[in-house]
Amino acid sequence: MLRLFLLAYLAGNIVEGQRALIYVQAIWRHGDRAPKKLPYPKDQNTEASWPRGWAQLTNLGMQEMYDLGSFFRNRYKYFIGERFDMEKVGHNHIIFSSISFLSLVKVMVKSTNSERAIVSAQAFLRGMFPANGSDAWLEGEAWQPLPFYSRTLGDSDAILKPTDWKCSLYDKVSKQQNKDVFSKLEEKYADFFLFLKNVTGFKKVDLDKAAALNNIEKEIIHKLPQPDWVYKRWPEYMNQTTIEIIMELKRIRQINAFNSPEKARLRGGLLLGDWISRATNISHDMSIRPSKMILYSTHDGTISSLMYALGIGDEKLIPYAACLIMEIYKTPDNSSEIRVSIFCSLVIRIFKIKFILS
Repeated sequence: MLRLFLLAYLAGNIVEGQRALIYVQAIWRHGDRAPKKLPYPKDQNTEASWPRGWAQLTNLGMQEMYDLGSFFRNRYKYFIGERFDMEKVGHNHIIFSSISFLSLVKVMVKSTNSERAIVSAQAFLRGMFPANGSDAWLEGEAWQPLPFYSRTLGDSDAILKPTDWKCSLYDKVSKQQNKDVFSKLEEKYADFFLFLKNVTGFKKVDLDKAAALNNIEKEIIHKLPQPDWVYKRWPEYMNQTTIEIIMELKRIRQINAFNSPEKARLRGGLLLGDWISRATNISHDMSIRPSKMILYSTHDGTISSLMYALGIGDEKLIPYAACLIMEIYKTPDNSSEIRVSIFCSLVIRIFKIKFILS
């Protein structure tokens, strides 16, 4: 019997009582990045403000992913081992296997084909598998090149990037379910949108355009100079600042992409099916590859859609480097327990139990 529980965990050797960890599935959002383009026409913070260019991971983002990899190293080092050799499997999948068990392919990292997700996977691997001992290939260098799997540039991925997958049924359902909510927001914030039009240089500002201005928050995080209107307070909107209103609109816009069973199924159902299928096979003691852990480097929409498909959507934006983790345990009575939690900024968020799978 396969039972699903939602809870948090602590770092260390993973045996709770007589329960033993047998598999891990995890998915993270890439680290902090630059905006994809100039946030608005009058913005003075051009691409020159971002050392690696538009949409690229920042030093902060790399550090976030390195820290996440270090967390995984400390959390799972007794489960998968600390030293890895590489073994090629088939034409597309390159996986690394433990030096202690060369016949077993243990861990796989898969990324979307976006550069920010790919670089995040690299930074994560640096944190999880630093070169030491005989793995050290360059004096004074703890980094070692490790492979991961990604699709060809331009290919769509319905599992790891469902928000880019064209689905007419989703478009229809989303439009029907969001119509009233978005119409009320357009009416409520009409004056605010007009203000944004005047200060940003856009010809028109609607809900989507206003929500997209959340990229200003990235500039603020990196201490880039901002015009006074960004911090203007609005008494009619609970005295929030302009940027606070923008971030709230972004949150509402984002969660309404997934916050119903129909929308969650159409966007996150394939990934949920992938995870549940693998968990079921593991619980039945079936041999699968990778045999210990599969890791996905993806995006906020991917994680949000999966959380809502799991029934644990919490109406919050997914922060950079946040990681949703599913751990599968074997119990003394030979049943399997699944535990799901999210790790973010060194904090574990705990979910209430929603359902049990049998």
